[in-house]
Amino acid sequence: MSISPISSYMMSMYVPSSGTKAVEEDYEYVLIKQQLAAMGIIPSGDKETDKLKLETAQRVKEMMESQSASMNSRQSIPFEDVMNTLNLSITGDLDKDYDTTIDKLDYEIYMAYSDEEKEYYEALKDQVESEYNSSKQDSISYFSGASVLSDMNKYMLLGIY
Repeated sequence: MSISPISSYMMSMYVPSSGTKAVEEDYEYVLIKQQLAAMGIIPSGDKETDKLKLETAQRVKEMMESQSASMNSRQSIPFEDVMNTLNLSITGDLDKDYDTTIDKLDYEIYMAYSDEEKEYYEALKDQVESEYNSSKQDSISYFSGASVLSDMNKYMLLGIY
């Protein structure tokens, strides 16, 4: 007697009914644990605690993303007054606005009719460079501070105070 591949497949799917009940899986909790793991957070084993952790982590993530988006949408240009004086359009991109302003100031220095006019534009150029460099230092400090805040939030969510 030979067993066909179809009947052997069907036999392997057959599960005899015994008096044991199948353990019901809580799919909501499985999803919560997967999302926590994706965020690098270890589940506690308690559904309600983990659900609260997930909601908190999602809120923190949304807040960080909205802060980042608002910062990236338009940076404050510290030398905006100089750009207005030179009749330059402000894009909100610090590096692009800096380059445009320096190029215009270099042109004005080159085309100056008098020593006083040349000194005026050189002083403006020094001011722009100083404000640009200061602004770059502030942004570096902000991002290192943001990473510290991120680490603190992660530890708080993990319950490691």
